[in-house]
Amino acid sequence: MTLPTYGAIPRRLVVVVILCLLASPVHALTSVYEVQSGDSLWEIASRFGTSVSTIKQLNKLKSSSIHPGQRLLVGSSIRKIEANNGPYYYASPKSETQKSRGYAESSSRSAREDYNRANRLIQAHLAELRDRFGKAKKRESPLKGWRIMLDPGHGGRDPGAIVSNETGDKEEVHVVEDEYVYDITMRVMERLMLYGAEVQMTVLSPNHLKRDSFLAKETFVNEKNEVYNDEAYNRKADPMVRPGSHNIKRRVMVANRFFKKGRKDKSLFVSLHADNSPQRPRGPLVIYQKKGSRMDKPSRTFAKIMQRALDHRTVPSLIGSRNMAVLRDNRASAEILVEIRNVSSKADAWALRFHEKRQEDADRIVRGVLDYATSR
Repeated sequence: MTLPTYGAIPRRLVVVVILCLLASPVHALTSVYEVQSGDSLWEIASRFGTSVSTIKQLNKLKSSSIHPGQRLLVGSSIRKIEANNGPYYYASPKSETQKSRGYAESSSRSAREDYNRANRLIQAHLAELRDRFGKAKKRESPLKGWRIMLDPGHGGRDPGAIVSNETGDKEEVHVVEDEYVYDITMRVMERLMLYGAEVQMTVLSPNHLKRDSFLAKETFVNEKNEVYNDEAYNRKADPMVRPGSHNIKRRVMVANRFFKKGRKDKSLFVSLHADNSPQRPRGPLVIYQKKGSRMDKPSRTFAKIMQRALDHRTVPSLIGSRNMAVLRDNRASAEILVEIRNVSSKADAWALRFHEKRQEDADRIVRGVLDYATSR
């Protein structure tokens, strides 16, 4: 299928409209929320990590009565820090670039503190996106009613692959898988929301959303500050609650909680990675769940459609099946894992460093979701 056209608007103009809608504001991120049908002050306060009394005070409300369309201030603005590989919020990395394969910056805050920051940041961003998209004229919503969980691979204690790469001047740089995959995931989330889907992520960062690479040699730093999108889990005073291979099933639990509120037949799970596999060619690989002779047929169908969307005449995409913890016991109607790049390839690792290429990757993933959803 082709991407939705907004009525009779030409495709080129559609692209311009989408870019304008997704453009990041240059000011600080404001904590303003537009009330949706069914909302309560308690739910809004919980979502933004604040209290009902604080929201009432900020908005001079005399009661807890609210109505759809009402705009509420839910906290102070979140400071935005510009950077060549940003922007960042609250705080930026100490280093401007990933210095070596072994370099890492650990968080000085607890998982609970980082979760509070991450939750407030993502909720403010989602509120801003809903407000921006809601004002778009002739906006089509082919994904309305779909609930999609995006799983940015690794994060927290586990950065995934860290590989060396070169600039055009032969200067050595280093690419950290989880940092770049998170950026692609953010870009996918924004596009899916534009097309009407309800979207969440299993893992959150406390200090950035999507980031642009205006100086690609300043690569994203391995910050071990990501947390699971699970408020109760992050209350534990234990550094091991951060994402890692030891608690990978938490991703499935976060997803299944999200899927409980929607229709079983309109739920998708997409885990995003960029693996380091010298034994296979460069380019994307789509994986669906298979345990022994037991195969998940809807997921295989989704994987085949995603493979076609990711395919390129010079870099063909591959498909495979595995028994994977992040796909097992998942309540989505279909679930897949996408290795969007193979960073053992210098060309693939190079491409990840540029936000234009990451946006292209995100757009192809979105096309795969749209093709699957509209084929049913």
